[in-house]
Amino acid sequence: MGYELIGWQRDFLCDMGAIDAAGKWVHPRVGESVPRQQGKSVDLIVWASFLAAVMGYKVLWTEHNYSTTMEMLKRFREIFGKYPGDRVLGRPGWREQLADVCSQTSQEWMGFRSGGVIQFSTRTKSSRLGFSFDVVVYDEAQELTGVHVQVINPTTTSGSKHNLQLIYAGTPTRAGVPAEVFRNVRSQAWHGGDEAADLMWLEYGVAEIGDIWDESRWWAVMPSLGHHADARAIRAGMKDMDELGAAQEYLGYWLPEAAGGDPPLVTAEQWDACEVPAAPPPSEGEKVAYGVKFSADGSTVALCCAVRPPEGRDHIELRFLEPTSRGVGWLAEWISQRAAGACCAAIDGRSGAGALCERLEQLRVPRGYVTRPTADQAVSAANAIYEGIQTRSVTHVADEALGRSATTSVRRRIGRSGGWGWGGDDPEAIEAAGLALWVLSNSRRNPSWKGRAG
Repeated sequence: MGYELIGWQRDFLCDMGAIDAAGKWVHPRVGESVPRQQGKSVDLIVWASFLAAVMGYKVLWTEHNYSTTMEMLKRFREIFGKYPGDRVLGRPGWREQLADVCSQTSQEWMGFRSGGVIQFSTRTKSSRLGFSFDVVVYDEAQELTGVHVQVINPTTTSGSKHNLQLIYAGTPTRAGVPAEVFRNVRSQAWHGGDEAADLMWLEYGVAEIGDIWDESRWWAVMPSLGHHADARAIRAGMKDMDELGAAQEYLGYWLPEAAGGDPPLVTAEQWDACEVPAAPPPSEGEKVAYGVKFSADGSTVALCCAVRPPEGRDHIELRFLEPTSRGVGWLAEWISQRAAGACCAAIDGRSGAGALCERLEQLRVPRGYVTRPTADQAVSAANAIYEGIQTRSVTHVADEALGRSATTSVRRRIGRSGGWGWGGDDPEAIEAAGLALWVLSNSRRNPSWKGRAG
């Protein structure tokens, strides 16, 4: 096919192709989490080509974006040709296997003399309804949602070979991405038990972000380094990314699980590493924002301030953590009095947020100064403070209440799309800090701008 496989790729194919005494796949579910540009798609191309062209399997190849779908179709055409009898593209011995093609936009497929098919599809809410397949390849699995698999997985129920295989391949699910399937498959693999009995999982990755520039770590988690992967290109690519992003994409770092009895998202060591002796002094050109979070039962409200100086790291401070028995009038007065010096105040919470926003409206605060985040924006806010702590791009002074909130809070699921926020006994303070950081980055309001007449 024109590919030179190295050791880890050959081993992966051998394991993926293992069969039992009945001739069925030992692993009807396969997962592969490998850092970017290490050649994981090559394994899948070889496997899908063999299954369809030699074994007569019907294979559905899915991507998250149509542009990637077309890139993969191009790579298959380099093996089999663009059409039957193509002597320009295709590899000798393989192009002769191609019997038919469809090149209609969004309906591309290849048919083979064996009776096998490879169909290419961009994942949507109605992908491939009414079709039957033996094998499904989920490339870019880090973008895969429950809606996608709900539509696609049942297409294997009546596959002609009655020997299904679902293959999930990607990089670690990114912070804030509403795609839970790949993360859940990985969780099953790591926890084991009956749920993972049919699952094969291959993963290369670091256990913590650590020093992303320590190249001695690269060799353990980049299996194709020195072969397909170029260290010089990796160095250049990492320079324009934050530490968390680089660790996920290049080092295979997964965000920690935290739910129920799982450990908190932030350790005391990580929190302490962001501590500074004193807040940065006020400076011209700095940007200020506030985050307000009401507890789920409405009994407590937290207000955090976030400051972005012209140079240096963002800084957060907890200003209030008070019972709501005092009402919200005093808080509205405090927020409104600072409208001339802050870009925005983000207010969240089912209980109390509405009353506070109404009171601020009565106080005639400037347009755009107050915002109520959506569920997706609340997810982004949770990730903003989490990434800030992980990458040490945010600072704080010693504060027992804020520290306790940060180091005891766990992951709390938001909605049905895989989003998460902070949960636990008292997450309000760290949630308020996240809201302040989020709105600091996303508000376009600048209180120093003045309108001009004429």
